[in-house]
Amino acid sequence: MDERKIEIIDRTIIVLREIFGDKLKEKSAQVRELIKLLYIIGSDYIEITQELYEELSPLPQDVKFIISNNNKIEIESVNVLYDILNNKLNIYNKMNARIVGIDDIIFYDYHKIFLEIIKFFGNNIELSIKNNYKSATAMSLEWVKAGGKKVVTTFAGIGGFAPLQEILGGSSFLEKIKDHSNYRLFPKVLSIFEDITESKIRGNAPFIGKDIFNVESGIHVNGIAKDSRTFEPYDPSEIGRRRNIIIGKHSSVNALEIKLEELNIKYEHDNLTIMLEDVRKLSTQKRGGLNNDEIKRLYKKLCI
Repeated sequence: MDERKIEIIDRTIIVLREIFGDKLKEKSAQVRELIKLLYIIGSDYIEITQELYEELSPLPQDVKFIISNNNKIEIESVNVLYDILNNKLNIYNKMNARIVGIDDIIFYDYHKIFLEIIKFFGNNIELSIKNNYKSATAMSLEWVKAGGKKVVTTFAGIGGFAPLQEILGGSSFLEKIKDHSNYRLFPKVLSIFEDITESKIRGNAPFIGKDIFNVESGIHVNGIAKDSRTFEPYDPSEIGRRRNIIIGKHSSVNALEIKLEELNIKYEHDNLTIMLEDVRKLSTQKRGGLNNDEIKRLYKKLCI
């Protein structure tokens, strides 16, 4: 594994302030905890404004902060970017600038464009690709592969930026770039983030969704039981999660065995075929999988 050589600048707190305004002050304690966790899971810098610095003081210790400045270049499209590159427009302090936008770069020769950006602006350029085309993560990772050193993120992609957890997870699990971050805290960060925003992140969100390790289909359960690497690109425990076998209308007897063992229920194998019929009936009625209490209740009923 290569060592991580990029800097991740996270601006989650600024975006939260932009969205919630003064209401965010009511949750200052949670925001401070979020800052600390965003740093621990892998952000190199937490970006805040001078106003936030004053509102949230005292800030968590042992966290590196960047005070937001106005040296940002809002570039809506690649065509606008080429106007700057080709005409060599005079950009104030371009050696420490941030490019924000260029959502449509996925439709161009992005590798070539990234190299031209580095040549024109230098290695200190920060890239903040917006997510209008749902490609901010992919393009940010390609930016890093092309030699980019600085990426701007927000947790869960709030505000339309590259999602922090996807940049971290993609770098580590896909690109095999080693760092010393603690991804096991993802669920804790998610919990605090949802508390602050008073909203829920979808269950299948990459790296932080609560349901991403739910497994139901019989063949998948059997495959994971034999070799989890067949269906899982990384161990759930690496991001603070556990695999969850979902029992439903598509489940097999073997999947039911695995689930009962997971629940520490001693069972008679001869009973499982009958139980599976009850499982499928209930699952069809619910239009979804069974929870652990329902599974326990069905087996208990079978044993009476």
